[in-house]
Amino acid sequence: MLFSAWVREDCSDPLGVTCPDSTYTHNQIQLQFRGSNNSNITFIPSGPIIDSWQRYEGYFIVPQGDTSVVLDFINTGNYNIYFDDIRIQPFNADMKSYVYDPVSLRLVSELDANNYATFYEYDEEGTLIRTKAETVQGIKTITETRSAKQKTIINLQ
Repeated sequence: MLFSAWVREDCSDPLGVTCPDSTYTHNQIQLQFRGSNNSNITFIPSGPIIDSWQRYEGYFIVPQGDTSVVLDFINTGNYNIYFDDIRIQPFNADMKSYVYDPVSLRLVSELDANNYATFYEYDEEGTLIRTKAETVQGIKTITETRSAKQKTIINLQ
């Protein structure tokens, strides 16, 4: 199975604690299998921090005979931690997820097979104006479109 998620540590507290540049260290996710083996698997985030979020990714095998699992989100720091885009899927499966605005029902983002997002931005009239993609190097603008209706031309003779 493949486990994937994103985490953000809210390190900017009044005590002056700041987030590290390389990796978050005050969180982990643990899978506890309940069954004949009672085994645990612990995941920690790795890779670059992208727009204040760091990715979890890991493979695991469900122990034979286990019938349930408990997913624990562990905060070992003194500030808020946020988890998002949590996925558990077969390692050879392909998955996409979609996020819609609850008011306009427009597509806001799409998560690809690697759990990286593509963001869609709209103008006030609901026209798509910008598409951004989340990459290992950060969030990059993919397309940007601006159009305007031509104003009435006055005949100047």
